[in-house]
Amino acid sequence: MAVQRLREIMKLSELPYYERWFIAGIVIGVAVGLAALGLYYLELAISRSVLLDLLHINEFGFSPAEYSRELPRLLLMPAVLALAFPLSLIVAYAFRTPEVGSDPAVRAFHRNLRMRAEEAPGAIVSSAITLGLGGSAGREGPASHAGAAISQLISRALNMSAEDRRRAVAIGLGAGIGTIFKTPFAGALLAGELLYRNDIEPEVLYPAFIASSVSYVIFGAATGYSPILGAYAGPFNALYLPIFAVLGLIAGGMAMLYTRSLRGLSSWLRSAVRSSVARAALGGVAVGAIVLVFPEDMGEGLGWVRQLSSSVQPPSLLPFLVALALLPLSKILATSLTLGSGAKGGVFAPGLDVGAFTGLAFGEALHIVSPRLFPDVVPFVVVGMLSTFGAASSAPISSMLMTVEMTESLALLPGEMIALAVAMMVFRGPTLLREQVQSRAHSPAHAGEYSVPLLRRIKVADVPPRRAFVRHDSSVSEALSEVSAAGLLSLPVVDAVNRVLGIVSAVDLRSGRAEEPAIRYLRPEPGHVRPDSSLEEAINMMSRTNSRYAIVEEDGKFVGIVTLDDVVRAYEREALKFSGRPQASA
Repeated sequence: MAVQRLREIMKLSELPYYERWFIAGIVIGVAVGLAALGLYYLELAISRSVLLDLLHINEFGFSPAEYSRELPRLLLMPAVLALAFPLSLIVAYAFRTPEVGSDPAVRAFHRNLRMRAEEAPGAIVSSAITLGLGGSAGREGPASHAGAAISQLISRALNMSAEDRRRAVAIGLGAGIGTIFKTPFAGALLAGELLYRNDIEPEVLYPAFIASSVSYVIFGAATGYSPILGAYAGPFNALYLPIFAVLGLIAGGMAMLYTRSLRGLSSWLRSAVRSSVARAALGGVAVGAIVLVFPEDMGEGLGWVRQLSSSVQPPSLLPFLVALALLPLSKILATSLTLGSGAKGGVFAPGLDVGAFTGLAFGEALHIVSPRLFPDVVPFVVVGMLSTFGAASSAPISSMLMTVEMTESLALLPGEMIALAVAMMVFRGPTLLREQVQSRAHSPAHAGEYSVPLLRRIKVADVPPRRAFVRHDSSVSEALSEVSAAGLLSLPVVDAVNRVLGIVSAVDLRSGRAEEPAIRYLRPEPGHVRPDSSLEEAINMMSRTNSRYAIVEEDGKFVGIVTLDDVVRAYEREALKFSGRPQASA
């Protein structure tokens, strides 16, 4: 009843884009923030009650001096993980969530699929078991999965359109990642960037900024707002730029090794061990054995990154330099075994760890060669982390901003950009997300915008055009109201005899007084199409004028406007006639 009343009061689907998503973004942000807190505290409770209190194993880091005291208890880890991994798998299947991570959300966005409500608790509980008991995975996978499922559920409850429900999936995905990593700005950009290898989804960015910010505020209120890797206060050294380029070269190779290992080992395990429970148990034993030598591979690992950045003393049975060199490889193997055997968790945080450990080994090697020139390894840890993850995720812009937010520093940004550019050049895939597509033109969600042959068959009159315009005698306030009601940034101005005089934009109108004539802010008409023009011509007109609509005129008289959304809907209706298939529901 409460949800029904909320629908009646707000009529959210009828509001213009910015107002609609301002409200929905806040609601989604609150829900995703609470879900992230649920994951965080459930993992913490499992880790403390089993590893810390019962077994006295500190998953969050210990010094080399403490390693000898921890080692007898670490011998229990193969048995612990042999039980944890099958339990994680069973819980996920109990919630009908066989796959956990960002991939299900990306798939739902592109294919317009419906996500089930139980996927959110399924992702959270199964991953909390894996992470809380020491498996090598990330929190961001279940957080993004739960965020996407919850966001789509909210959009349905608010009776939003199918297109908005699809956008809600990407918004929840980005908010979940940004909240867990305490990087709300990067999380919002990831909502648009993670969907594609070489593109971005611009229409999710505005609501993603709102949802990610609100979610971060809720999560930080309980867990603190300190950057996840601490604040870096070191200066920028321009002499390091060539060195960072070399690190980018190495990081690109490590990113490629990481993504190929994730897929290759998973396929091999499935073919080698038919029973999913037995496969998970064997994977747990193998990861437990790795943890004996490299305890840094336990859990999400970012706590270990902070500790090693300050001490550069990895606790291990191996010699110092050997341990440093093998640490990135051990993290790749541990994560591949954890997720490939069926345990649930994310792939992004381990990717950050792999990059950080690579930068740590690289920086320490330089320090040994020249302690005076390279006194600090932290810059190489940060740059290695960014360039490895940025290449592996195919999200370079978001990755750079994520690193800035994680360290609260812009000092390393030039070096990060150089290293990431080189890493992206070296990287040859596959990316961390199987469901990423090349660009919007390759996404089924945007088929209506890019399938030109069918667009040539459909005429503008078939849409049909809508009568949205500003009267020539309207005031500024009246014109702004008309533009806002249309959900656009501008509208044509039409006189008493139905001729188009030009257009007025909301940006110009807002600089005027409410009672002024809107016609004072008139701009020339950018061009028009006719009712017998094709939708391809309408799309081309929008592209040339950098607008979301095209003016329609016939014999010098105003007929209406046709928007990009109108074109997509007309295309989809026509495509259904050719395919004979029912439209997918979101």
